[in-house]
Amino acid sequence: MSVFSVFFLVSMLLLIMPLHAVSENYEVVPLWGPYLTDVSETSITVNWRTESVTNGTVFYATDDYFDSYESYNMSIDDYDKELHHVQLTGLAPNTTYHYCVLIGEEFTADHKFTTFGSDSFTFIVYGDTQEQLPMFTQLERHKIVAESIAAETDISFILHCGDVVGDVDNPEEWDRFFEATRSTLAETPIFTVLGNHEENSSNYYDAFGVSQWYSFDCSNAHFALLDSNRLNAIQAEWLTEDLSCDATWKFAIFHHPPYSSTSSHWGGWIDLRTTWEPVFIDNSVNAVFNGHVHAYERCYENGIHYAVLGIGGGPCYVLAEEKVEGYCNSFEDTLGYAKVTVNGNEAYMEIIKVADVSGDEVTYVYPPNTVFETVSLGSEPPSSSASVRASANLIVSTVGVEIDRDSIDYGDVTAGRNSTIETVGITNTGNVDCEVTLEVNGVNEVAQNFYEKSLYIDDSIYNIDTVIASISVENTDYVDTQLQVPSTWIEEIGAQEATFIFWAEAS
Repeated sequence: MSVFSVFFLVSMLLLIMPLHAVSENYEVVPLWGPYLTDVSETSITVNWRTESVTNGTVFYATDDYFDSYESYNMSIDDYDKELHHVQLTGLAPNTTYHYCVLIGEEFTADHKFTTFGSDSFTFIVYGDTQEQLPMFTQLERHKIVAESIAAETDISFILHCGDVVGDVDNPEEWDRFFEATRSTLAETPIFTVLGNHEENSSNYYDAFGVSQWYSFDCSNAHFALLDSNRLNAIQAEWLTEDLSCDATWKFAIFHHPPYSSTSSHWGGWIDLRTTWEPVFIDNSVNAVFNGHVHAYERCYENGIHYAVLGIGGGPCYVLAEEKVEGYCNSFEDTLGYAKVTVNGNEAYMEIIKVADVSGDEVTYVYPPNTVFETVSLGSEPPSSSASVRASANLIVSTVGVEIDRDSIDYGDVTAGRNSTIETVGITNTGNVDCEVTLEVNGVNEVAQNFYEKSLYIDDSIYNIDTVIASISVENTDYVDTQLQVPSTWIEEIGAQEATFIFWAEAS
């Protein structure tokens, strides 16, 4: 019997064999993947790579069929390759499918994907996942971010802002990228753009099967993915035509940021701003996502939100103390990603912190879904004229504890923005160790509600029952306080004033 006959026989057996029989006897893990790309309402591409030339088959079925029969009823073969790209077509919109891959004579685990639909959806944006040898690899840094993304639910796709790898010609780094993202990309499709490290290499195009620049639609949103390494008239003309569509939401993704406070390229990439921003303005682009600068920074200019999200695992960068025009918020030395939700005529972006880093070391991993800020991506900017002033008097309720200041002035605050961080030093002047909690008393119900939803103590939302400091005798502890104002806050006239009362009890 020929090799192809055996392969065909095994393929047919899977279509009738119960899933549990397959999963108990086989589970192969390819060198890459399986990973998903190029999803739409009616199609998706399943990809994988093996160490040598193999035959393969993708088996798939709708969630309903799979639940009923514990097997697959559709399949597509692919022969004699190391790197396989199998497009599944004729799929139903907004439908979940199960799939697995037969590689040689062994099967991968079962996975799921969901096609695009017309309902609300959520997607992830991040970039600059490259490693820096010999200090760290993608498995020490990027994998932490990728696994946090994998733990998210109902994510339609991922946008990668470029610099997938640091050395585009190093096959081992490509292997580590796909190892780091194995659990993520097996069920969440990825769309990528060229970074400077990709160098327009065939290795990049081979891995993801994309064009130099391209676009796609999801529900009522349009996405334009660009090559910011090369400005030319052909791409500019394409962009103008591409963005002339009537989508409710329009987003642009490319590597180099038009606005940036990075010390090495302060102001941003002005040539990109000069060439592309007029096109964005004329076509009502809502947000632009970039990488390259390995920090988070958000700006708002000319009705467009600009988010720099080079926080996927590469070496961290320092932003200049002087911030660029339109600056709204930022952080450094922290890995993370953006989670964007589009729901009809509303869209908002949550910035998720994953881990703090110092030098080459990961020093702290945040709890799941630690939101740094939430930003509405509607066409109207947060209005500084509607801001109010937030301030608090500080007092202690008991003897034995002192604080190093008597008030905080957070300044003007607006929806969707964070205040400066104000640090309070608390000293134990008594003769026993103590634990300190905080009680917030707003001057009125509006102020009380404002602080309960906006006040963070050491990056945790205010809770009257939470111990904010544990202090031994004759020692001082410092707590960071900040207002992280939700974008959904309806700004009220008048100052948001309160009294912060520090309570100390023996521990």
